[in-house]
Amino acid sequence: MFPFIAALAQVGGILIDKVILTRRQVSLHVFVPILFLFLFLSTALLFPSFGEINERILETRYLLIFGAMIVVAVLWNIFYYQGVQAEKVQEFELIVMFQPLLTILLAAIFLENEQNPVLVIVSLIAAASLIIAHINKTHLEISRGSSKLILAVILMSVELILIKILLEVFSPVALYLIRTGIIFIFFVLLYQPQIKKVAPQNILLILSSGLLGTAQMVTKFYGFTLYGVVYTSLILILSPILVYVFSIIFLHERIRLRTMISAAVILLCIVYATMIGK
Repeated sequence: MFPFIAALAQVGGILIDKVILTRRQVSLHVFVPILFLFLFLSTALLFPSFGEINERILETRYLLIFGAMIVVAVLWNIFYYQGVQAEKVQEFELIVMFQPLLTILLAAIFLENEQNPVLVIVSLIAAASLIIAHINKTHLEISRGSSKLILAVILMSVELILIKILLEVFSPVALYLIRTGIIFIFFVLLYQPQIKKVAPQNILLILSSGLLGTAQMVTKFYGFTLYGVVYTSLILILSPILVYVFSIIFLHERIRLRTMISAAVILLCIVYATMIGK
C-alpha cells in the first residue's frame, strides 16, 4: 500500500509544482525554501508518534552516510527544480522516468538484500518498456534544463541507496524530518527568500505541494523498509503513466498509443511481482 500512495502523491506533487513554477511564475528562490519549510512542518506533526532514532546513528559509518545524503539531496533538489521550471511536463517525465531504472540497478548492485533476480528482471522490464515507449527523435536533444534533470535523476538514485542504509537506524519519519530541516536551513541561507511578496494563493499551492511531498517521501521510505527498494521502485514506475493521464485532463497535453501499451506492460509486471515474483 505504501508504494502506491507514494506514486499517487508524486503525481499530484509534480503537477502542482509545474503550475507554481510556470503558470504562476513563482521564483525558485522563493518556492524551494517555502516548500521545504512545509515539508519539515508537516513531517514534524508525525514525529511524536512515528519518529525513532537508534543510538547506532553515532557510529562513524552512519554519520558519513548521513552527511553524504545531505550533500546529494541539496544538489539534486537544485537541479531538479531548475529542470521542472525549464521543461514541459512530458519532456520532464521522459528524463525522470529513468530514475526508477537507475535506482533498481544500483540497489541490485550495492544492497545484498535487494538481489532477488526475478524481481529485478521484472522491474527492469517495466522501466525499459516505459522508456522505449516515449523515446523518439524529437526527444534526443538535450537542452540546458534537460541536462540538469539528468544530473538530478542520477543524484536522486544515489541518495535513495544511502537512505535505504540509513533506515537501519532511523524510522522513515525521523529521517525525513531531519533531512528536510537541514535542507530548509541551507536554502534559506542560500536564497534568502522574500516570502512577504508571495501571493496567498501561491502559498496555499506550495503548502499543497509540501503535504503531497511529505506523503510521497514518507510512504516511499516505509516502502523501502517493508518491501525493499526494488519492489517500491517498480510501483513508482506507475507515476509517469499517471502524470501523462492527468496532464491530458488538466494541462491539455496529448498522449500516444505507445504510452497506453507501456502502461499495460507495467501493470502486468507489477501484478506478477506482487503475486508471484515477490
